[in-house]
Amino acid sequence: MKQVYLDNAATSFPKPPSVIAAVTHAVKTLGGNPGRSSHTLARAVADAVFDTREAVATMFGGEAERVVFTLSATHALNMAIRSLVPKNSHVLISNIEHNAVLRPIAALHEEGTSYSIYQSAGSSETLLSSLKKNLRPNTAAIVACHRSNILPIELPLKEIGAFAKAHGLHFIVDASQSAGVCEINSEAMGISALCAPFHKGLFGIRGGGFVLFGKTVKDETLAPLITGGSGSDSQSLFMPNALPDRLEAGTLPVEAILSLKAGIDFINEVGIENIRQKEETLSAYMRNRMLSLPSLRLYMANRPGGSSALFNLRGYSPSEVARLLDDCGIALREGLHCAPLAHRLSGTQTSGALRASVGYFNSKGDVDYLIDCLKRIPRRA
Repeated sequence: MKQVYLDNAATSFPKPPSVIAAVTHAVKTLGGNPGRSSHTLARAVADAVFDTREAVATMFGGEAERVVFTLSATHALNMAIRSLVPKNSHVLISNIEHNAVLRPIAALHEEGTSYSIYQSAGSSETLLSSLKKNLRPNTAAIVACHRSNILPIELPLKEIGAFAKAHGLHFIVDASQSAGVCEINSEAMGISALCAPFHKGLFGIRGGGFVLFGKTVKDETLAPLITGGSGSDSQSLFMPNALPDRLEAGTLPVEAILSLKAGIDFINEVGIENIRQKEETLSAYMRNRMLSLPSLRLYMANRPGGSSALFNLRGYSPSEVARLLDDCGIALREGLHCAPLAHRLSGTQTSGALRASVGYFNSKGDVDYLIDCLKRIPRRA
């Protein structure tokens, strides 16, 4: 049976051979913990980890020392939000935010912080107008999901960053669906905290994420989510003031970090614009083919861009269709996708929907097979 993977928005698959080789090399040859010992192996690991910080900083326009490694993008976003959104302040979030943002904001709301939701689906002018309308005297930050995980919506980071700078606000960006696919320059775009996982568009393995903090963010103001061993200033009862040690307690996921470096090297070799063009071209082909199926409803069908298609089949629940496609060897996701605001925008907050998300290693043949399998599903009224 043919196997087709169309769940790249959840985690990219397959991984480049160089990423697998980097993980294997780390497991086989790089013993020791970075920053914890002075022996040769520990120094080699520390150097490799710093090389990855430099690769992240170079790709996203920042400083290597301000790259903080985390367990995931969710961990990174919690860290950034807790650090840059003071209690009893106000924060602006978009109407496509993932639960990785929405739930930390809701927790802060329970503690006295308020929030407003700005509109993202229209033009840049409409978005900026919505930001201005919702601005309050105690607004401290703007959070932006750069790319929706279910809808073809991409927010204009440069324009939002300029708005944030003009009003003295922190700017937190969730780049979970855009890192490795879109050009992002944190300093040029006025980003205070750029958050992303290793395992999606950056081609690394699961188990890691990062925050790249901007130069204007003061290290000592950042709030550690966890405290413990940092490898420095061990006599103090408190975490060090300087990044990255201030926010990196405990042993780092070295194998995942080195997979990130290999993933970034792969992207640099292929070219980020080539990756984006291939994914968007394939996504447009998939969406156009879906429009030929009379029983299929494609959401935001006339909006270009993105790497995913959100859809339902008339007469079927998303879970029923997902099971039928799984029987054909097609892997995709059904349900609410941890994005209730975006589902509200598409009108699928009750029913949920299916998401087919292409990646760099997919082909038109994969899309054609998906369409053929969808055609085989008997039509219902």
